[in-house]
Amino acid sequence: MLNYVLDYIPYIILALCLIYPLRNIIYNKFQTFFTNKKDIDVISAGGFIPYLRMLHAKQGALVTSNLPYENAISVVNSEIMKATLNIGDRPIEIFKFLEPLLGEDNFQVYDAERASRLRKVLGTAFGQEAKKYDDMRNVGIDMIKRWEESLNSQDNIIVKMQEQCLEFALRITAKVLLSGDMPQDFNFKKFKESYDAVLSGLFDKQFGLLDDQRENDIQQSLNSYLIMLNKLINHSKNRSMKTDNIEKPTHAKDFFDILVTENDPNTGCPFSDETISSIMSEYLTAGYHTTGVAIPFTLLALAQNPEVKARLQEEIDKVLQGRLPTFEDLSQLDYLTQVIKESLRVYPPVPFCARLVKKELVRSKVVEDFQELADNTTIVYCVPLYHENPSYFVNPKKFDPSRFSRENIKMIKPNTYCPFGFGARICPGERLAMIDIKMIVSMIVQRFDFELAMDTKDLQMEERFAMMAKNDILLKLTSRNGIKA
Repeated sequence: MLNYVLDYIPYIILALCLIYPLRNIIYNKFQTFFTNKKDIDVISAGGFIPYLRMLHAKQGALVTSNLPYENAISVVNSEIMKATLNIGDRPIEIFKFLEPLLGEDNFQVYDAERASRLRKVLGTAFGQEAKKYDDMRNVGIDMIKRWEESLNSQDNIIVKMQEQCLEFALRITAKVLLSGDMPQDFNFKKFKESYDAVLSGLFDKQFGLLDDQRENDIQQSLNSYLIMLNKLINHSKNRSMKTDNIEKPTHAKDFFDILVTENDPNTGCPFSDETISSIMSEYLTAGYHTTGVAIPFTLLALAQNPEVKARLQEEIDKVLQGRLPTFEDLSQLDYLTQVIKESLRVYPPVPFCARLVKKELVRSKVVEDFQELADNTTIVYCVPLYHENPSYFVNPKKFDPSRFSRENIKMIKPNTYCPFGFGARICPGERLAMIDIKMIVSMIVQRFDFELAMDTKDLQMEERFAMMAKNDILLKLTSRNGIKA
């Protein structure tokens, strides 16, 4: 019997030698067999946004076929956006992949009425930027001091700007939403890394791109993220309980105070722990992710356009006179506002919006073949295609902040510029995000000169719900004017 088995060993070895090099091909074919063809098309195109670009290149401003969602169209048309401004319903299917992060019942998929009621309750927490400004600025000062300390011993440093700014934005967002002191041992870097790993994995998972090992890694990151999120929430709850017997100030409540002291407008009962966790996760991570990528892309645009950077440096030096920017100073930095708005046009952090049309729309007079929509039609709006449309923005590939000057901004066609979304579901933290970006960009430009420290061919966009730089944005910083934080 043994001899019989030994006789087949050479053949077994030969078979393994042939199969092993082909293992990835076999696995991918197996995955492909169980993956929707449209998902495969999205994967082949390099992501959802590149896939939309391809479809629009073939079908024009209105895409009616081959979308990876049922009963869906994609439009690049300002009149259609205008016609749907007040629609607040979103297609559940598109945002379903976020359930492990936010829970099955989350703000992303609330219907219009429910989302509107919640936004009204939570909206009072926004608009307090002036009160929180010093705390926000102190986070920026800490980051800049780290860079200055490194420059004390060398002429220049290379900074992973996206990584650094994401952590900065997370710290600021946590301060604004939770207020009070953070847990002393809270690891913001680990929290950010866990969230990024989960978001990246969930985004890939919806297109069938995960193997078992990565699925396990993502689950571990998710567990770590949820543990740290609950730590933040419990810390703030304990702080709130300690002040219950203290006379509360008359100013508007902070975001978290609303969640623990007010009733859920949709149930009439106190917010449940699950709802608090879901809402905090939504606002905390969405708030920091968009701001955290907008800052490094603005600096990238300045590094690639030295004449714009020089003019901005001149304005900042003139207005600030070497001191830290105050809240009032930000409104005086007009050219800075133009630069940031143009950066958000070229590099919109949120690449698409979606609405669920529950009622039929009248036929559009602008697009002849835009027929009345069936009930529950998903409309996708690819934001970059609006911002890059030469009919909306002259010479759209040129980085030109003057588009947003007081004289020229009036010429921008309405419903064509939407870096924070639009209409009924526009980002509620838009104003706060602009203040964060203006504050930290002004502080960086005031203190450092910088240039790109990587080959432009390595600047690859990566779609992770928000658009990011796949290999980060490496900038070489040098001290400027001897100004210290």
